[in-house]
Amino acid sequence: MSKIYKKFQHLRVVRRSEILNWFHGDINRTNNALQWLLKSGKAQRIKTGLYYFKKPDEWFQKETAVSPWLVAGGAVDGSVIAYHSAMAIQGWGYSASRWIQVAIDKSGKKLPLQFEYQHAEYRYYQDDTSYGVEEVLIDDIEIKTFTKERLLLDAMARPDRFFGMVEFLQSVESFRWIDPDKLFEYLVRYPTAAVKMRLGWLLERFQKQWYVSDEILEKLLEYRPHDSAFLVANKRRNNKRVKKWNLMVPKTLDYVDEF
Repeated sequence: MSKIYKKFQHLRVVRRSEILNWFHGDINRTNNALQWLLKSGKAQRIKTGLYYFKKPDEWFQKETAVSPWLVAGGAVDGSVIAYHSAMAIQGWGYSASRWIQVAIDKSGKKLPLQFEYQHAEYRYYQDDTSYGVEEVLIDDIEIKTFTKERLLLDAMARPDRFFGMVEFLQSVESFRWIDPDKLFEYLVRYPTAAVKMRLGWLLERFQKQWYVSDEILEKLLEYRPHDSAFLVANKRRNNKRVKKWNLMVPKTLDYVDEF
């Protein structure tokens, strides 16, 4: 039975389906292996069909605290830490949250059910995970997450997934630079003029801090629409118009500039 531990321990978070596949579909051998792992203290159950394989120095702990990033990265094949959680995993998030947001590719996969484990709540979203993805090391395990350039564009399209524009602006204060080439590479996937105007407004706001050139802003101004766009699409009152970007910006954001 120790072979099964040695085979999968490097993954740390292991799906039952992976073990079943290793046993060539033998359900009895799979169940027996899991029972041995649980009884011996070498693994603990996260939820049905999902297990944490403990490190040797954790074997005698009744229950080991498991990094939520390891759970999120291993629970579903192809998972990518997304949105506000992607900010948090890289140390950019302004506020903490028990929600762990995970994107899975939208090409035909059924959306997994959300679940809770050790005070974290895992929520799944269908999205395009074919671009703007990088890997970060968490406890020596590679976890996929969105790049900061992808996050800028996602926030301009769907700020609610970042817990609002104020939270997002306070989070990106920690960015020291951005890659404009990546931004424009990804920008074609966000076809609306509103996203481009929001991005232009954002880049101008952080122009000095992120080393954004005037040429970048001028490129975005080429998409300036005739009708005003809204920074927050569902907030239609108490805005002020930023003429350069023809963008209606909530007056409540003024106080963010004071910090």
